[in-house]
Amino acid sequence: MTETEDLARLRPLPLRFARLAGGFWQGPTRWQALALTGILFSLTGAEIALSVRFNTWLGDLFSLLERRAAGELAAQCLVFAALILGFALQAGLHLTCRRALQLRWRGWLTERVAGAWLHRAEAVEGHAGAANIDGRIAEDIRIATEEAVELCGSLWQATLLLIVFGGLLWEISGSPSFHILGQDVRIAGYMVWLALLYALVSGVAAFVLGRPLVPATDRRQAAEAEFRVALVHLRDSRPAERHGGLARLRPLFAGIARTWDGQTRSMGRLSGYNAGHGRLTTTFPILAGLPGYFQGVVSLGGLMQGAQAFQQLAAALTWPVTSMERVATWGASAERVLALHAALAAGEAPAATPAPAPAVLPVPVA
Repeated sequence: MTETEDLARLRPLPLRFARLAGGFWQGPTRWQALALTGILFSLTGAEIALSVRFNTWLGDLFSLLERRAAGELAAQCLVFAALILGFALQAGLHLTCRRALQLRWRGWLTERVAGAWLHRAEAVEGHAGAANIDGRIAEDIRIATEEAVELCGSLWQATLLLIVFGGLLWEISGSPSFHILGQDVRIAGYMVWLALLYALVSGVAAFVLGRPLVPATDRRQAAEAEFRVALVHLRDSRPAERHGGLARLRPLFAGIARTWDGQTRSMGRLSGYNAGHGRLTTTFPILAGLPGYFQGVVSLGGLMQGAQAFQQLAAALTWPVTSMERVATWGASAERVLALHAALAAGEAPAATPAPAPAVLPVPVA
């Protein structure tokens, strides 16, 4: 490996992958790529706008109930129906645009890597790693591009949620007083501070529980790749050489089972935590908003509106942790795509068993 290649590997994985795959947003495909990306980001903005309007409607509904204004219920039902229609339309368009971007990006990157493979076919033919190149082009490129679009889209959504609902929650919270150490203290936007603390504690807990998932995912994907290589070798071998093939496959599948169990344990801990955390998140904001409600700082509608805004803000703040499994999956596949392309560009065959990707750990919520 040259000094330049050593320095390149020191760059963060997203930058290295963007250097290879970012060409889709340049050259002949740039207008198509930029249009799809712009539409996708705009549709996410539309979703946030609908969520803000739904938050306002929720406050109006509970204020209506508090006033027992039955005559206004029909109008609120019409608003609710319009919101449901808007959410449904936005979700359908968003999915269609996202999948279009994923498919076209995957096609562009597949053509680039497959072209390098076909150009170097004679150089790598007969090497141990050559038998699995087709599978890696088909599967790793698919995962790397699909997950990248999903992660970027969810990060953009979390950013908008943080900005919009952070400001909204600050306004809704008011400034209730708290009796602390014998003195009455007013805390402006106290629900925002509670949301930050809540996200920090829950995010760190989930990070600690989910951290083993990254290496567990890498080990499982490496074991799966090794098993696929063995199957391809058996398929391409002569009938006489296939005798005892099952005996060679059994320990490889046993390796898959071990890595599967390890991944299951990591996922189980994180899943159990998320289940309890999800229930807590629906109740805690209401309990946290009661001081302002009891003091008359916020109405019943404001209490429910604040609770929903609290949930949205907490979800945005914990994005790094909730996306951990997806980041791990993307990181492992992206690393293998980069290794494959580098090997083909150098006229070499990639390793028969892809090495696990370096741990791609999201930073804990700050």
